[in-house]
Amino acid sequence: MKKHSENDFFKPIAKDKWSVAEIIGHLAYWDKYVLEEILPNMKQNADIKSIDFQKLNDQASNYALSGISDMSLIDQFVEGRERLVAELKGKSDAEFYVQFKINGDEVDPDSGAPFSMYSYISSFIWHDNHHKKQIIAFFNSKYSKDFQVK
Repeated sequence: MKKHSENDFFKPIAKDKWSVAEIIGHLAYWDKYVLEEILPNMKQNADIKSIDFQKLNDQASNYALSGISDMSLIDQFVEGRERLVAELKGKSDAEFYVQFKINGDEVDPDSGAPFSMYSYISSFIWHDNHHKKQIIAFFNSKYSKDFQVK
């Protein structure tokens, strides 16, 4: 993404959609929230109170459009993702399958699986891939085959 125009980075990917910057900010804010607020509380039978999704998404969008450069935003995202992955790598297999509640719910309504670190992170992998596909399609629609994003 660092090879593409900064102007495109801050343009909405489609009508009534976020820009690439806002998507990257969104991913970065969720990584930070998961790392700092959710992971430490994923204990057997815990009832984790989740943040209002829209509030976090709005904060991420506002930050991405606050004047931060595209390079700084990308670097912050990569640094945060690396911290999250390092934390996850430090977890035992048993920790990945401990069951807990989120906002009183024992089962993830999207997957039908009991909440666990494994199910929670799996849902974020799907979510992140969805946004990755959006970003790739956006950039690939703007540039010739010589500059396609893979």
